[in-house]
Amino acid sequence: MGQFSLSWFKSSQQKELEQLQVEEQRIKNDLLRKQLFTAPAPVYEPDKTSSTADDVITTCKPYLNVKLVNDVLTIVLNDGSIISKPNATSEDFNRVRISTCEDQLFTIVGSTEIVEEKRKREEELERLQNIKAGISKLAELDDFTTDGDSVYLKGIKRSLPQLMVEEFLNILGRYKNAPSEDIQDAVNQDEQFQSLKRFFMWCCLNPRAEVAHELYRFLQENSFRITKQGFFVALRNVVTLHGSNELVQFVSNTYNKVKAVWKKSPDNYHVFLENGEYKLVHIDDMIEEIVEECDVCEGSGDYYDDVDESLNTCYECVGTGETTGYVNKQKGEDLGTLTSLYLDLPNRAENRFTDDWTKTFDIRIGKPVTMPMDKCNWSTQDCAAAGLHFTSDQIHYVGCGDQSVLVLINPMKVVGIGEHKGRCYEYLPIMTVPREEATSILHDLDFDTLALDEHYVVSELENLNETVQSNFAAETQKYNFNLPHISSAEINRIIMSLDDMKDALSGRISEID
Repeated sequence: MGQFSLSWFKSSQQKELEQLQVEEQRIKNDLLRKQLFTAPAPVYEPDKTSSTADDVITTCKPYLNVKLVNDVLTIVLNDGSIISKPNATSEDFNRVRISTCEDQLFTIVGSTEIVEEKRKREEELERLQNIKAGISKLAELDDFTTDGDSVYLKGIKRSLPQLMVEEFLNILGRYKNAPSEDIQDAVNQDEQFQSLKRFFMWCCLNPRAEVAHELYRFLQENSFRITKQGFFVALRNVVTLHGSNELVQFVSNTYNKVKAVWKKSPDNYHVFLENGEYKLVHIDDMIEEIVEECDVCEGSGDYYDDVDESLNTCYECVGTGETTGYVNKQKGEDLGTLTSLYLDLPNRAENRFTDDWTKTFDIRIGKPVTMPMDKCNWSTQDCAAAGLHFTSDQIHYVGCGDQSVLVLINPMKVVGIGEHKGRCYEYLPIMTVPREEATSILHDLDFDTLALDEHYVVSELENLNETVQSNFAAETQKYNFNLPHISSAEINRIIMSLDDMKDALSGRISEID
């Protein structure tokens, strides 16, 4: 299995590029630190046109008050915040009195922590100003409406969390130089934009109001990845029940990495078993073209026709004396296409895992794992709460077991969010992953999770309306105070919008099958 690790799927150019990117970021960080902490102190120069320095102090004073008590210099800034300097002198006090801007005050105080705090505060202010300016840009798109500083997807009266608004604005920033009339077409084709939009719609179908409000923050803080159709990818551990699952590991790993790293179609690859080892072969490498002597004319290029008593050009080789044939290039047993093997995994006896805690769950790669929704508890705790646990970084303590698996989760089916872990009532195991690769794979940008959910999404869209209405009804009975403010009409609009994916996905999957 080692040869089919994530690194195996990357070209040497990709690996070199990653190293260069790391080095580039290190250099940028060093330069930023030097700019922040080694910049020369601003020099005060009175306005030559002013009669006295006191006139400048009166009109440009960047503080509300300044005091020197014993040797502690305390400055109250115009926004009410306070900075101070111990072991200060009267000279420091006088420098403050003639300062004309906050930068001079921070230089006098001289604490790197205070300088860093000021930088962060300014960055936050700039970020909020950019968000406010960007909201008007979002309002120009067909997808959004705005009300003051709140942003909504059209037809859904639930405002987007601020982090999601920022991410939409980041994506929109890619097209800032495009003509206004082309921006809508651009975002319609932008996979990340559409995946984020669908993610929020799935969240709105979750009867827990907290999920729609908090899930994206949780995913972003813990480095989860969202798929093209709006699901997200997570990790958990399971216990192996079958002693020999090499084929399951090989097929699930290579199938998803061919899609996510190579961005190729798995139905163009076959799996061969040779001398007890599995290998991946592209269809173009399965057969070899050979040139052989023509059987009809035995290589002469013509033959004698006894009926006409004449010499004629050979009809088989058209006079060349040679024919083209094909032979199997690969040794071993052809087990089938990678796609067909992956879809058949739930039926294989060796594809059997369970949970470490109850030993009751039937866990198979390619088959959804579920537990009754009413048996799950909403909780912000990481541990000791009922539900199917998942994580991104804390794999070492999520569902103890001997095997890590990558899972797909529909936001609609999340029931609890902790600090590092979440819980749901259903997930789809899509591949086994080596323990040493489990966390790093979700942080690796070359592992593109966008294309991993097509088959599962089609099944999720079946009977979606009935599922949603049933979940909302059950939630109303349990937590009547917590029912989100979302109407049946809005739910139907969301379902219709998501349902538009079905035809396109079904057609593409039929071609693969």
